[in-house]
Amino acid sequence: MSFAAASTMGKALVGVPVVAKKSSVRQMRASSGRRSGTKVVAMAGADVISATAVRWILAAPTMYAIVSFNEYVTHRYYQHAEFNKTDWMKKLACLVTGKKEAPRCDGGGHIEHHAETLDDMSLKTDPKWLQSAPAKMLEDSKYRGTAFEYDVTGLMVMQMIPTSVPVLALMGFSLPAMAGLILGATALHALVWNSLHPAMHGMEDIPLSDGLNFPLWLGKALRKTSYYDWLYKNHTGHHVLSGRVNYNVCCPGMDHVLGTYVPEEEWAPKARMPAGAETRDPYPAGEYKARLLERLEKGMVEAELVNGKELETVIAA
Repeated sequence: MSFAAASTMGKALVGVPVVAKKSSVRQMRASSGRRSGTKVVAMAGADVISATAVRWILAAPTMYAIVSFNEYVTHRYYQHAEFNKTDWMKKLACLVTGKKEAPRCDGGGHIEHHAETLDDMSLKTDPKWLQSAPAKMLEDSKYRGTAFEYDVTGLMVMQMIPTSVPVLALMGFSLPAMAGLILGATALHALVWNSLHPAMHGMEDIPLSDGLNFPLWLGKALRKTSYYDWLYKNHTGHHVLSGRVNYNVCCPGMDHVLGTYVPEEEWAPKARMPAGAETRDPYPAGEYKARLLERLEKGMVEAELVNGKELETVIAA
């Protein structure tokens, strides 16, 4: 506010002339400048704090979306080998690698995992299956392709880096913050996967020596939540419909975006449940080895081999 304006306002308010010396005017202007500068700095600081808060608030849904995307792409195009039938992906692979022909995906044993899984999510233990070529493909997998062991988690981290860094950089995150978000999101995904997927198929709970997992008491508590119940049913539909839908296992989202989600009321009537499925626990950890042992104790097999190994060896592993 100028001195003239102040003078006019003073006269109007008190009805007397307002007289000010030049030194007073300089002091008022200096004081006003200091107050304005302080206000600008304070406002700038508030803006920085506000932007940082918004950035970190948005980090959670952003990382969830990225994990959902990566889980979907890996499951559908690598594990189910749809990469081999997708021309643009093969052309992109050739462009990146500089080769004339794109590599072929074999699914890393996931296709065999589907062949081994019944519609109630239990794994086959009959002699005919155990002697089959697909079953032998899983002989080197301790958890028969159901777990995120540390090597798989490491691959997930490598996959998350190129899909996360550009997005997080645009959001203004520093490199240390990016590293923390990527590692944290990948670790959380592995924790949920390992507390959900192996036990769902009757395999043992994953110890920390083999892969990330929640403490057993927490994992069991989570399996009683509506979130895990939804994940279980969603993944059951994936198996019932031959792995063509419901590709997201832990982080639903991309199936809904890309039109590959099928609700329970649509896949359930198509399920072919084996005898005893109605009484099966949804998470019978250790069921697979128990069924193998039961076959042995009942004398249903004689020197039966499981994936090229004697049955006793498999049970003791």
